[in-house]
Amino acid sequence: MIRVLRVTIRVRNQEEALHFYTETLGFEKRADFPMGPNQRWMTVASRDDPVIELVLQPADWFEGEERQRHDGLVGKDPTIVLQVDDCRVSYQKLSSLGVKFSTPPQTGHMESKRSGRIYTGLHW
Repeated sequence: MIRVLRVTIRVRNQEEALHFYTETLGFEKRADFPMGPNQRWMTVASRDDPVIELVLQPADWFEGEERQRHDGLVGKDPTIVLQVDDCRVSYQKLSSLGVKFSTPPQTGHMESKRSGRIYTGLHW
């Protein structure tokens, strides 16, 4: 059996990303330890998920062209789908905390009639 264990999120600043995931989304910090000079291995996860962690990977892990490439991918890769009990309530709450969305909650071609899923785009 193959399972997702970690998803790497490219970030510009680990501290800002940590604050967003823990204070705004309510995730918990799972790991935070040194990983070489001026580097930290940091992961966050939903309090309800005992397995999947998000690795907060900053640009300063890299140098030169690799760092520039990393900076260009911040916020673009990967897509993460977050499940909430009520999309519209979560949208209002997160919007009041300053989270920017590309669209408000909407139903449409991606909606699953059986699951009642509603999609929106989250950007921070």
